[in-house]
Amino acid sequence: MPVQDFEATKALLHDSDFYYIICTDNEGNYTYINNHYKKSFAFINDNFVGQPYHITMHPDDTKVCQEVGGKCYQNPGKLFPATIRKHNGHGGFIVTQWEFTLMVKNGEPEGVFCLGYDITEYESAKKQVETIHKDLETKQELLDEIAYEQSHIVRAPLANIMGLVGILKKLDLNASETAIISMLEESSNRLDEVIKNIIKRTDG
Repeated sequence: MPVQDFEATKALLHDSDFYYIICTDNEGNYTYINNHYKKSFAFINDNFVGQPYHITMHPDDTKVCQEVGGKCYQNPGKLFPATIRKHNGHGGFIVTQWEFTLMVKNGEPEGVFCLGYDITEYESAKKQVETIHKDLETKQELLDEIAYEQSHIVRAPLANIMGLVGILKKLDLNASETAIISMLEESSNRLDEVIKNIIKRTDG
């Protein structure tokens, strides 16, 4: 990206209340921050310029910056994403999403340009959805297990009833008794079909 494009972006978003912009030199020291970044992390330093890039972030995420920064130097002109945790000033961290790209001046690398924003609320909501989804899956598995077990428990006496119906049908019964046996057979067959469907669903 031409230097003038970086300068135009910095001028446009210098006072943004949403986007962070930082630039670092080839050694990884800050050369520029916009006001939103300065306000958000003023508790760490009131003048970031000249300070190492990692002073605002979770120690475990410095490797992410090193890897993504390396890709920028290997692939000038391309953007690379990075998710980085930053100190929140209260002993915890916020989650930020960034796009990194190499700044080049007169054909030589000048450092890394980074555009980011806070995604803490999004990540929190995402985790809540994942937790709810996992909980629902667990409950569904439990319901399926209960249904499977209960269907097998019911299947045994039902098989006995169906067997008795078969025996009764062979006896010399009057019309009323035959009608009762027919209703009993129909009900047994319906229940048997329901149980088979439950077993089939839980097995498959």
